[in-house]
Amino acid sequence: MSASDATRRLLRALAATGASAMLSLAIPLQAWAALSASVADFTMAALPYSHTHQTATGTLSLTATDTGTCILLICSNNGWHVTIQASDFAYSGPNVGSAIPGANLSITQAHPPSRLSGQAIDPQGGPHVPASNSTGTLDTPRETLEARDNFGLGSYRQLIDVSLVVPGQSRAGTYRTTLTVTISAGP
Repeated sequence: MSASDATRRLLRALAATGASAMLSLAIPLQAWAALSASVADFTMAALPYSHTHQTATGTLSLTATDTGTCILLICSNNGWHVTIQASDFAYSGPNVGSAIPGANLSITQAHPPSRLSGQAIDPQGGPHVPASNSTGTLDTPRETLEARDNFGLGSYRQLIDVSLVVPGQSRAGTYRTTLTVTISAGP
């Protein structure tokens, strides 16, 4: 006899005797959620020494993933936002160089994302490039990608064009920055 047949018989027996009972069924629920965003390692081409400012350009590849909050097999989310910020470029090398300010690195264009897996991209719900604040210097956080409530469940890639102004007379050596990529939940 199945569990549902036994439950029906118990309920009929209780109804026939006029007894009341509380029946509790335990259904295990699993909930999970995950947001992640990252930029792949990125190197700009070397520039020759110059007495004047030079500009180096490149393209970052950002990946954002939202698995949503899933209970049983139903998933939803509250939307999300991705920001990027750069630290100053620290100098390393034999020539006693100075740091290049993080403000010298700028986003020149945040391209529309492409879907890697999951939910299709919706023109209004996203994920998409925000209407403002997606370009400019990276000494402050710049939002490059967002999704509204119940959109952006999956993995998405966004290409981001950047430029770095290297001050004239910068010493030969290696300059490194730390890009802080943050994804936060919310509409």
